[in-house]
Amino acid sequence: MSSWPLRTWLIAGGLCLLLAAALGFAVGSGSAKDGSDAEQAREEGYEATYESTLRRVEAVSRAEGLKAGRTRGAVAGEKTGLREGFDIGGGFAGIQTAKDSAEAAVAAQAAAETELADRQANCGSIPRAPDVCPTTSELESYQAAVVAARQARQGAANARE
Repeated sequence: MSSWPLRTWLIAGGLCLLLAAALGFAVGSGSAKDGSDAEQAREEGYEATYESTLRRVEAVSRAEGLKAGRTRGAVAGEKTGLREGFDIGGGFAGIQTAKDSAEAAVAAQAAAETELADRQANCGSIPRAPDVCPTTSELESYQAAVVAARQARQGAANARE
């Protein structure tokens, strides 16, 4: 924070106090008849002017300080809120990614277990390859290919005859 605004207000306040003191001296000096009255009037004028000027300077300083503090507080709060929100949002995104990853892993495990059960049910169903364990769809494709091959062989045999 720059000390320029604070220095400006201090200088302005000091000048106002000096002006008020000079004005009080002038007012107090002209209203008395003899030396003691003049001194007393000068002191009373100085005190009255000093007090009123001090109240005004304090009021203006408080208002400016409140305004500057409110602005600095809003900027600091915005920066802090942005940083905290980013951290919280990043943490939430990380948690959501981990949940999605865990759900995908569970789904992949279930799919693998289903395929394994399907393959085990069809183990040994191909006579020429008893060690092969196809899935039901693979077995159906194989059986369709065997039927197609037999029909093609039958059709070729019929065409020769």
